[in-house]
Amino acid sequence: MKQLQGEGFKVFLGILASLVLIVAFGLLLSYAPELARGPLPTPTPGGVAISQYRAISNHTLVNHENRRMSLADLRGKPTLLVFGYTFCPDVCPLSMYDLRRVKQALGKAGDDVNYVFVTVDPERDTPEVLRRYVAAFDPAFIGLTGDEATLRKMIYEFDGMFEKQPPRPDNPKSYVVAHTSFTYLLDASGRWRMMYSFGTPIDIIARDVQALLKGS
Repeated sequence: MKQLQGEGFKVFLGILASLVLIVAFGLLLSYAPELARGPLPTPTPGGVAISQYRAISNHTLVNHENRRMSLADLRGKPTLLVFGYTFCPDVCPLSMYDLRRVKQALGKAGDDVNYVFVTVDPERDTPEVLRRYVAAFDPAFIGLTGDEATLRKMIYEFDGMFEKQPPRPDNPKSYVVAHTSFTYLLDASGRWRMMYSFGTPIDIIARDVQALLKGS
């Protein structure tokens, strides 16, 4: 009888240890984005207006079709722009999916907007990789890459940053890239007008885009 009780107690301890591991693993997953990139922006009920519309320099990059493209080529339409990288496991694909949802929410007017993904990982994000990535969300989306110096100058103008993190010792390509995860709205003249935290409701972004399309 005592032996059975001892065995039962061991089983109980095993179950308890398993539960502790499950809870710990869940907590680790919930903080994984923070460990990879630093704290994520807190979702806000609306975008942040740029008080003095800021003209962004005419940087020349390479698009997903392996053609040179400058930011001036985007003028004539409002532009929604995000920085990210194709190996990003969570925030970047969700941001791209949100751009797709904004386009859908705009209806026919969605075709009158540029949707741009600028990589912060030029080493891995070649034009071919970008082509497949942006097409997975919408064939009309634009992917841009370039040399690291140009990309750093560009993101700095949006008050952003990116930083390559150390890879695992056994795999030099396993690194993640810490980066700003806002969505930026530029008007048809290329001026930065609004910025949105990750998780901003789609209808709020669509409303601001519609206002630009109407000329306000």
